[in-house]
Amino acid sequence: MTEATARVDELRRDGVRLLAGTIVDNAGVLRTKSVPAARLQAAVTSGVGLSPVFAVMCVDGFITSGGGYGGPVGDMRLVPDLDAAAILAPEAGLAWAPMNQHDQELAVMETCQRSVLRRWQDRAEAAGHRYLMGLECEFTVFRPTPDGPVPAHAGPAYGLGALLGLEDFATDAVQELERVGVGVEQFHPEYGPGQMEVSLSPAVPVTAIDQYLLTRIMLRRTARRHGLQVSYAPVTVADPAAVGNGFHVHFSVHAGGRNVFSGGTGRYGMTETGEHLLAGILAGLQDATGLFAPSPLSYARLVPGHWAGAYACWGLENREAALRFVQGTVTSRGSGANCELKSTDASANPYLVAAAIIALSQHGVTGRRSLPDPVTAAPDDLPAEVRQRAGIRRLPADLGAALDNLQQSRFLRDALGDALIDAFVAVRRYELSTYAARPLGEVVPLMRWAY
Repeated sequence: MTEATARVDELRRDGVRLLAGTIVDNAGVLRTKSVPAARLQAAVTSGVGLSPVFAVMCVDGFITSGGGYGGPVGDMRLVPDLDAAAILAPEAGLAWAPMNQHDQELAVMETCQRSVLRRWQDRAEAAGHRYLMGLECEFTVFRPTPDGPVPAHAGPAYGLGALLGLEDFATDAVQELERVGVGVEQFHPEYGPGQMEVSLSPAVPVTAIDQYLLTRIMLRRTARRHGLQVSYAPVTVADPAAVGNGFHVHFSVHAGGRNVFSGGTGRYGMTETGEHLLAGILAGLQDATGLFAPSPLSYARLVPGHWAGAYACWGLENREAALRFVQGTVTSRGSGANCELKSTDASANPYLVAAAIIALSQHGVTGRRSLPDPVTAAPDDLPAEVRQRAGIRRLPADLGAALDNLQQSRFLRDALGDALIDAFVAVRRYELSTYAARPLGEVVPLMRWAY
């Protein structure tokens, strides 16, 4: 009996009647194909059919073209990874699993974002670098009303009152996440009205992203049972002053069983390898922002003063820098030192975000890039000439500039593949041309529930 067959039998014994498999497309949307339990073995062996046009499916269902994709002809096979499966609803027999995208010869598709991350994870491990990623998921909880959804708490920021007002949802959400095997580090109200955040336990990149997506599914299901709605969109209310939702990626890298961000002689205890890793990401932020913040809504969030990391710089516990270095407390630096990427949000494809982090940081190591000096203040508070001398640059302030940089990046094309970059850019240019010039009050309701 193969491992896949044994896992199919196990899920059937657990009462699974329907498996909802998902991919995340280039619009950042979770798409699903569901398989009855009786067809699970066939799905694992031969995959489930889906048009390759989903490489260029847009957030609103429009189909564009790019990277050789578009039109009605062709097929691909989605193969569920049952090792990552979780039972969403034991009483209903509903389970979930991420899917990989294959062609009809069962070769991995060039546009399979999860497989791109797997390839970079394996490549880094072959180089002796084991990445761990701990993800922070910000989201907004709404109460439906006859006049439309309203934020489910009015604060104050991080206020106990805000938590107590949603305590039934919060306690159920944590219990449900733990039931499906997701480690929860923190769960609390955030800064904005209705805003909450859950911090997940570190895991190797593919597992970390799988569990992040599972978290989003479970939070949405739990909210529905409490008569609530959840949005992960980068902006959820049409107020330019409102802070948006981020998807923050904390990562550490281990070589020879040692955290390269601690125990060294570099800045804040980093090793030489740790500094090279951060330097690689920092050097690639201008080009990668199109991946990290790929929606028109992203640029209502990615502004100075919102702690979103709008400048390409790094600093110790600097929440206005795109890369926030976390040294950790004196009792846990060996294991806890890490870096946080702040400039990404949930409109991104999280597999591509993680793949780009690994690719850029590995490029920093192979090129032995030098890490510039840390920034110890909010970059926007520094005089322009000081920023210029220090090489502190604002990240692209609009989606068009971000996509231009991404499209022209030879390194990211080599790292992720020309076809994937071209399909991704085509999808996001459609969003740019269709939505970027429209008022925020029109765009937010259209995208609030998309991610």
